[in-house]
Amino acid sequence: MALPTYDKSKRKKSFQPLPKGAYVVEIKGVKKEKNRSGNGEHLTIAFDIAEGKYKDFYQNLFDNNSNENKKWSYDALFYLAIPDDNSKSYVMDNWNTFFADLEDSNNGYVFGGDHKALKGKIIGGRFHIEQSEYNGKIYNHTRMRWTAVADDVRSGNFGGLPEDKLISKPQVSIPTDSEGFMEITADPEDVPF
Repeated sequence: MALPTYDKSKRKKSFQPLPKGAYVVEIKGVKKEKNRSGNGEHLTIAFDIAEGKYKDFYQNLFDNNSNENKKWSYDALFYLAIPDDNSKSYVMDNWNTFFADLEDSNNGYVFGGDHKALKGKIIGGRFHIEQSEYNGKIYNHTRMRWTAVADDVRSGNFGGLPEDKLISKPQVSIPTDSEGFMEITADPEDVPF
């Protein structure tokens, strides 16, 4: 019996994550949504890398995903809390910074209050590594944490990257002998070295 033919163009490519760093991003869409807690609202901003070596990074991930229920990458979503009268100062600071960076990144643009008008605009993004855990495995995600002015990202004067958000695991102590070697009790024939 002959083996089936194959389609070379459908070769599965190995995944290379986006390195943490600063990138100019383009806003692909914006939705106004309720917070999970039900207290307040936020903007969910879908974006993609707009320039450089990683241009269209998330669009390429989406296009190469063969899952029929594919969705835009969670890593390519930025959540911006919408401030209200009870908001903490950092919520207002994040709001003001986002729109100041957005306006300064888009020559002559002034935000008029319509979140749908943000589609197609560019802004600088500062990315870090965030870890998540699923079924006992830890996964790294490169996520946009802060914004910047696009020209500052291009020139390298964006003010630094946010700290990574890593999952800390308790350290396991392995008993060792006085020289620091772990004691193994096994048949010498079973040890490969």
